[in-house]
Amino acid sequence: MHSQPLVILSSVLLVVLILGLTLVGITHFQSPNSLPGSGSAGNPIIQPNGAPTGNQPVSAVYPYELVITPQDTDHPAPPVLATSAYLLDSDTGATLYASNPFMHLPMMSTAKLMTAVLAVEKGNLNQRITINSQIEHDVNQLSADSAVFGFKQGETYTLGDMLYALFLVSGNDAAIAIADTIGGNLPNFVSEMNLRAQQLGLFNTHYLNPHGLQATGQYSSAHDLAILGNYALNLPLIHQISSTEIHTIPKGGNHPERIIVNGDQFIWWYPGADGGKTGYDGGSNFVQVISVVRNHHHLIGVVMHTNDWWTDMRDLMNWGFDTFTWVSPYNADLKAPLPFDNLWNYFVSDKPTNTIPTANQGRYYIYTGYSVSGLIMTYFDKNGGLKHFGYPTSLQTEPGVTVVSQTFEHGTVQCNLMTKQCTTN
Repeated sequence: MHSQPLVILSSVLLVVLILGLTLVGITHFQSPNSLPGSGSAGNPIIQPNGAPTGNQPVSAVYPYELVITPQDTDHPAPPVLATSAYLLDSDTGATLYASNPFMHLPMMSTAKLMTAVLAVEKGNLNQRITINSQIEHDVNQLSADSAVFGFKQGETYTLGDMLYALFLVSGNDAAIAIADTIGGNLPNFVSEMNLRAQQLGLFNTHYLNPHGLQATGQYSSAHDLAILGNYALNLPLIHQISSTEIHTIPKGGNHPERIIVNGDQFIWWYPGADGGKTGYDGGSNFVQVISVVRNHHHLIGVVMHTNDWWTDMRDLMNWGFDTFTWVSPYNADLKAPLPFDNLWNYFVSDKPTNTIPTANQGRYYIYTGYSVSGLIMTYFDKNGGLKHFGYPTSLQTEPGVTVVSQTFEHGTVQCNLMTKQCTTN
């Protein structure tokens, strides 16, 4: 359904990590411009290692080159359930992780990040928006199940109010009100969105509306969303609004007091999460752009089209910060209910014992951030698994030419590759 650039990334990054090298990993990608339906010809060549800001041009060096600079070399890069993913160091612009980074996928409500950027750059927070017949007409074109703030014709709000509605309840009607106000009409505003995307170096992004509802020909990529997220979430106003948990819009302008709650659940339980934007189509295509700061270190994470957003984003952030202390939305929900927790069955599926398949037919344990595979995994499984050995606590190493070894909570397993025999120390 969507074009996918041919990438050779996971194996390259895995080799770098397993060998424990501190060298920079360089991975080349086939340009989407050469693939049918992947974009128009003649796009600038880009080197997306740096995240541009403002109108800063993107380096024209090599087509679709990523210089991956992993910070955590004592853990393997986590596999993801998402179709594509990206982890960006906001402080340095370095790419820490990438999986299918340039694949064109529906970005859904993360399109609202660009809507917010234009609102902040071109508008005035105190600017008053009266819901007129044009806005009402455009809102009425939304599908019946569309996420909306729920304003009525004749009501008046400020642009600031609309931005809170845009982020906290992901109001598609708020996106339309902003677009009609800032752009004069939807087509003009969408043209401005696409122009700003080019200025920011988002060459694998194309907008057709301001809210992100799926439309043929509207797409983005994990790489582009990381750059956009880095730019947008570093704007103080957008950062403040997207990190707000509960906001009250006071009575006035022919409307009652409105209290709205932030539906971006990641910011409610993950340590250091301080903003972002999600998108969801009600199926397995969850998208999120998340900002997290720990110990003055700022990361931007993106996952596109996953059915387990909390595991994917937590694993990326844990790995990026090299900290694997167990935190879980399930545990957080028991202490204080998370907003809209019922949509995810109260996160009862989030268990420390959960694993994710790896590319080498192994298993990644989300609890400690290590994988088991090959002879060691076979021995591990046949001799009690977690109950006997506990979780893996190191990478698999090769202390000898024919020997592999790995440490677990309750011992070290060593296997001879020639005899296929394993022992426990």
